[in-house]
Amino acid sequence: MHDDTDTINETTEFDHHDDYLHSSPAPAWPKWIGGLTIAYAALMLTCAGLGTAMLPLQERMVEPLLEGAPMPEGMKATGMDWALMGTGLVLTLFLLFGGIFCVTRNPLARILVLIWAVPSIPMAIYNYVRQMEKQDSIRAWAEQYPSSPLAQQMNAGGQAGQQIGEIIGLAFTIVLGVLVPAFYILWFGFIKTKREQMTGSSETFA
Repeated sequence: MHDDTDTINETTEFDHHDDYLHSSPAPAWPKWIGGLTIAYAALMLTCAGLGTAMLPLQERMVEPLLEGAPMPEGMKATGMDWALMGTGLVLTLFLLFGGIFCVTRNPLARILVLIWAVPSIPMAIYNYVRQMEKQDSIRAWAEQYPSSPLAQQMNAGGQAGQQIGEIIGLAFTIVLGVLVPAFYILWFGFIKTKREQMTGSSETFA
């Protein structure tokens, strides 16, 4: 015969355990990661916006320095340049809203951030290689038209200055273009993959 007292004790213990699950504090990490994500997305949007605005202006700024020489191919805005800029802007918007949803502990945040992070790494690598190819073509142009004011300005900076610029560009590509997205892929793709890890509850948003 089952003792009613035992049944009451078991029910009470279950209720206490259930109350503990629902009253446990929500994890702190979504808010600070969300804040960093919003700040990073705002920085990237600013840089992308300035870069997009400069694309059509670059040729106009260079024209007075050509003095009859043709425009360097590496300084011409191409369809691929516009496509990369546009894609980068759209993906960064996913990152921005992912950060906002992360602060509000909405599980949709991880999907939005991953939509940004996964393609960001190959895009960053491709864009860096593309920029290096453009720099090589501009240097070849400067050797072909050494008397142009533009070539003289480039040569005035010296080879050391160009190498420093390339090193800085590589560093930014590795840190911002590869390591940061890789962190988000690891964090949201393999570590924090469950709804309750974001919200602190399996039922409602915290």
